[in-house]
Amino acid sequence: MAVEFDAVIDHDGVVWQAFTDDNGVLVIDVAADVIVYVNRAIVGGLVYPAWVDDYGRLVIELD
Repeated sequence: MAVEFDAVIDHDGVVWQAFTDDNGVLVIDVAADVIVYVNRAIVGGLVYPAWVDDYGRLVIELD
């Protein structure tokens, strides 16, 4: 099931604007090379647990 999300949040609480490409791979558009460890996502103004799988896809726990 595809879910539209607003942003992702890393372990430090920083909110990152992001999107997924046509393959569902998470893209965070920043000017510098950074490593972001995603552990939450914002969906419709609510925060849910989330992570990036081994293929770079964002997984959001909606339950």
